[in-house]
Amino acid sequence: MGFVFTDENCSWKFDFSAATWATDRLHEIYMDVKDSVLHDVDFVIEDKDMLFVECKNSNFKGVNNPKAFNPIGADSIKTVALKYYDSLHFIRGLGKDNKRLIYIYVVESKTGSATERKGIRNRLKDRLPFKIQKKYEFAKNMIDDVQVLCIDEWNKKYPQYPAVRLK
Repeated sequence: MGFVFTDENCSWKFDFSAATWATDRLHEIYMDVKDSVLHDVDFVIEDKDMLFVECKNSNFKGVNNPKAFNPIGADSIKTVALKYYDSLHFIRGLGKDNKRLIYIYVVESKTGSATERKGIRNRLKDRLPFKIQKKYEFAKNMIDDVQVLCIDEWNKKYPQYPAVRLK
C-alpha cells in the first residue's frame, strides 16, 4: 500500500504496508485548516485494532539537546495525552473507531529504561479516559489500552510493522 513513514526527526522508518490503512498526515491536515489548537499523534494505523502511535527520540547522534527531553515530566505526559484525544476526534469523524483503540508511545532517551517506561505508562494512563469510561460505562470505549515501548520492544510486539533506525 505504500504506508512507509519516518518520525519527525527522520531517525526511524516505520513500514505499515501490512496495514489496512495508515496515515502520518494528521499534523498536516490540522495545519491545513489552520487549527493549531489540535494536537496529533505521529501515525494512525488501522488493522485488527486502531493504533495511535506517538514517537519521541532523543537518543541519536546529533540530537540538539537530549537533556531537554523529560519523557516522564508532567508537561510531556500532558502533551502526549492531548495528542491521543485530539487524534481520536479525527478518527471518530472518519468512522474508523469501531475497533479496539490502542495508544502506543514509542520513546527512546539516553536514560530510558523499562522502569522509566512503566512510570510513563502509569502517569499517561491517569491522563487518558480509562476511569471515566469505566465509571459511566460508555456505549463505545474511548480507549482500550496504552503501551509505552522502546523501539526494540515495538519491533518484537509489532513485527508486521517493522521500524528501522536511520540515525
